[in-house]
Amino acid sequence: MLRTILVPLDGSALAERAIPVACELARRTGGAVHLVRAHVPIAVVGATAEGALFSQEMLAADEAIRQRAQTYVTALATKVAGEWGIRVTPISEDGSPAGLVTDLADRILADLIVMTTHGAGGFAPDWLGSVADAVIRHSRRPVLTLPANDAHPARPFAPKTILVTLDGSERSAAILPIVRDLAIAMGSAVQLVRIVAPYVPGDVVTHLSADRPDPFGVDAESLAAKTALDEMAGQLRASGLTVTTTVRVDLSPTRSLLHEVKEMNPDCLAIATQGRGLSRVFLGSVADKLIRSSGRPVLVLRPPSE
Repeated sequence: MLRTILVPLDGSALAERAIPVACELARRTGGAVHLVRAHVPIAVVGATAEGALFSQEMLAADEAIRQRAQTYVTALATKVAGEWGIRVTPISEDGSPAGLVTDLADRILADLIVMTTHGAGGFAPDWLGSVADAVIRHSRRPVLTLPANDAHPARPFAPKTILVTLDGSERSAAILPIVRDLAIAMGSAVQLVRIVAPYVPGDVVTHLSADRPDPFGVDAESLAAKTALDEMAGQLRASGLTVTTTVRVDLSPTRSLLHEVKEMNPDCLAIATQGRGLSRVFLGSVADKLIRSSGRPVLVLRPPSE
């Protein structure tokens, strides 16, 4: 279950929007929240007498900033614990924000990282914040990303439906245990969606006019996809969840998935960042597009290497 939850903070109101979500999950699961604030040390330069004096000033300024970060996260943890009645641990350490979050999540065996896609650096509608982007790319822990937009105040996180996108690979299915735990905790229904993208060989006209049914084998793949989804749905239903399945055929999985999101209007999305045929460390293109464009919380997981 989702009992150890990590929330990265940078001192901004945008980043703090992840706190209520993490606290609600921890309250429901009897878990605890860890608030982490990274301090990036100021570089000390110079070797001359003037430079050494300047370096001492920089060190004093750096220590003051470090203390402010520690005070901030400690006071916030005390406040949040009192408001929610849960255990909240403040953590302030030196290091790069993304590197510290990834390392700390492994150290405390975090079940989930909850963070907004943008923080103190602001946001642009089509770009992930650098810290969120790096954490999603490199952490092996599941990450619940929350869209942050000053024009739209944060909404309560109470997903009635979670849409899970799958591609038929074991790597994409690695997200399902996390979805199960989240759905149980929040009382959510689950929608499993698989987009079958048919292979289209060179001479499309010739193949389409061939005197045989289903020249691209789409029907067979769709049936296999439906069978696989039904099996996964059965396993989730055994945990007491309400589950539906959908299979679509489309040459553009991203376009089709965004259409499904619009039609089904789920409250939360879930996807593994690398699916079929992907071994690179970058976000899979579909996951990347959903995080950037859906305007909804997205649960993402970078599956273990095969």
